[in-house]
Amino acid sequence: MNAIVLAAGGGRRLAPADWHKPKCLLPFGDHTLLGRIVMAACNAGVTHLTLVVGFRRELVEAAIAGCPITVELIVNEDYSVTNTIYSLWLARHRLDDDALFFNADVLFDQRIIPRLIAGPNSTLAVEAGRCGDEEVKVIADSEGRVRRIGKHLPPGESLGEFIGVARFAADAGPAIRESLEHQVGRLVRKDLFFEAAIDPILDRHAFHAVPLDDLRAIEIDTPDDLSRARALWRSGAVM
Repeated sequence: MNAIVLAAGGGRRLAPADWHKPKCLLPFGDHTLLGRIVMAACNAGVTHLTLVVGFRRELVEAAIAGCPITVELIVNEDYSVTNTIYSLWLARHRLDDDALFFNADVLFDQRIIPRLIAGPNSTLAVEAGRCGDEEVKVIADSEGRVRRIGKHLPPGESLGEFIGVARFAADAGPAIRESLEHQVGRLVRKDLFFEAAIDPILDRHAFHAVPLDDLRAIEIDTPDDLSRARALWRSGAVM
């Protein structure tokens, strides 16, 4: 199994919290967010990790030195004007095999990974509950199959928020690549979130929502997010 980690963004909204490094280097305990992702990948048996970097990439490259698994670095030179769909497009060759997927700005309980791996087909970690306009929302049927994903979906129809951690099954890889090629290669849409490449293929390839239930996760975009993440960490609610 491979792992794909998107860590190219600049994280400008954290500047008021006096953080001016890549968000994946935010420390929690003895590890950074990126270090926790590497641990989760190793525990899942991952042998190859593809890391898409951009903003201050030299810091990320230094942090990943000595990683216990093989790391392939891909540079998103256009990180300041692109979004996650472009970063995933750069790593599309790694979708041939089963792949764990991580947005690198998420503090998550590592026990969610075995649940994703045990789930059917491709799986998305979802925190059930009411969502706001900013969250990436998931609409699922009664069997847990994801029918829609995106920020623009009606909150009242959504199961909850996709937290940015997933497993892409190998049989969905060609369809994801094709959708990425359509959005990025043909339409030249580099400003979208990667979910824009997943949503169009949900009628053809099964993605299942894996609820966090008793586990916790938080995407860190703003100083308020960071404060809540640190409080969550101090409480011992995230392992």
